[in-house]
Amino acid sequence: MTKPPTVRDVARLSGVSTATVSRYFGGKADAITPKTLERVKKAAEELGYTPSEIGRSLRLARSRVVVMMVPDATNHFTADVAASVENALKEFGLSMVLANASENAEQQDRLLADAQGLRAIAIVLQGAIDTPRLRDVCDRQNNVIFVNRLPAEGISAPYVGVDNYAAGFAVGEYFAKREYRNCVAIHGPRNYSGSAERLEGFIDGYGSAGPIRQVESPYTMEAGYEHGRRLFAEEGVKLSIFCGNDMIAYGVHRAAMEAGLRVPDDIVLMGFDDNRLNDWLAPWLSTVSVPAADFGPAIARLIDGRPESNSSAEKIILPFKIKLRNSA
Repeated sequence: MTKPPTVRDVARLSGVSTATVSRYFGGKADAITPKTLERVKKAAEELGYTPSEIGRSLRLARSRVVVMMVPDATNHFTADVAASVENALKEFGLSMVLANASENAEQQDRLLADAQGLRAIAIVLQGAIDTPRLRDVCDRQNNVIFVNRLPAEGISAPYVGVDNYAAGFAVGEYFAKREYRNCVAIHGPRNYSGSAERLEGFIDGYGSAGPIRQVESPYTMEAGYEHGRRLFAEEGVKLSIFCGNDMIAYGVHRAAMEAGLRVPDDIVLMGFDDNRLNDWLAPWLSTVSVPAADFGPAIARLIDGRPESNSSAEKIILPFKIKLRNSA
């Protein structure tokens, strides 16, 4: 196996010292003559040499890498947000490393350690879990950005996402105005801020229109399917269901089809997120549309304009809208 070229190889081919090559790639080329610069550049191109990002980050105490952690790499909306971030970072000359925390606190903590080892210029947490390690990182560094889930109490850090309470309230208000009854909220885990806020908003928006059955659920199709099977086996009346995300709604819809139920004739169904698959595979699903493409530019601007000390955490609240299709 051929070894990758080194600084010494570039120095040998260009006829200069390794210190001169290091100054060139370290951004300290002012003292180097134009002819020498040209020789170093041509030698590096000929050899296919790329400077070590690890070595550069050790010298500068920061790399040009952004580490983005996601709670579920199989979730399409999560993937859409990550793609938006990666595309936006390119404009600032930054690279992104994607890491899957899998809604697991221990795995998140291991990834935080890895991000620190890489000297990441920023750590973007899409769906963070409150842990002592996370709090320690936020206390020591000012480069952590929370996405979709607000930082826990006592953590001061920027946030990018929608107003989950307002979005849930809008759905509850819509259900009440349409006089939808026998409401069920299949919501995400209560210990996640976004899940709790959506549920609270939905309950408040629905108001006194009637009781709401609450079902806690993981944000997966499989969980939605199992909850749907149980609901449709128990109930003999039309249900009006608000799902914590579109993945849950997909599972509920399949359970409804297997039970011989029609949407919206037999059940009303509302999702949350409006990931890009809806236009192709679920054009029937009414949902809360969250602009995944807007996350990237907002996060990239935060990273590019980050001050040395972050005295006040910034919240960037993105817009949402209820997208009505056929299911509600």
